[in-house]
Amino acid sequence: MSAETARRRGRRGMETRRKVEEAAAELFVQRGYHGTSMQDIAAAAGVHVQTIYLAYGTKAELLRAAASWKVSEGEDPAIPPPERRWVRELIAEDDPRQKFRLYVRHIRHVTEQWAPMRDVMRAAAGEPEVAEKLAAMEYGRYQGPENLWPAIEQKGQLREGLTAGDAAVLTYAIASPDTFRQLLERGWSWNRAEAAITDTLIRTLLRD
Repeated sequence: MSAETARRRGRRGMETRRKVEEAAAELFVQRGYHGTSMQDIAAAAGVHVQTIYLAYGTKAELLRAAASWKVSEGEDPAIPPPERRWVRELIAEDDPRQKFRLYVRHIRHVTEQWAPMRDVMRAAAGEPEVAEKLAAMEYGRYQGPENLWPAIEQKGQLREGLTAGDAAVLTYAIASPDTFRQLLERGWSWNRAEAAITDTLIRTLLRD
């Protein structure tokens, strides 16, 4: 097999995965986890059900993959988090306040795309495999600030008495999809919610 043939097959495989994950995300949100079968997803994606089983193994793994696709912001979900576009942009920024603005903007995008899928995963968390995958995704959200904020601590930019670990925990709690949704449910706009969460983090975590 030539290198070009291998590349074409790789692209086709990736396109098929995206098509399957898009169909799965739509059906899971519409019908719920238990109301959606692998055959339903195969029919919606226009592929054989065996193709889905070979690629994902279980419905819970397909749910996780579909959720990961929804929060990838157009990038390949397989790209390691430190190499994602938004992370590279945040690391390159010198102003700690702008770092927090970029972080909260990312969480807003995640919330806009992932929240319905997160609801599906929470509703199906009685399934041990789904619960495990939801917990892993939540831990991944915590790892973002856990890995990003030590650089701010090293520069002495955190409020006195706070460690990078403290900042990570507070960021995880305050800049969360749940916070965004609760503010939206009370009539706030996306922009107002984003600004308020950003301002709260800056005032809470950074030196004056």
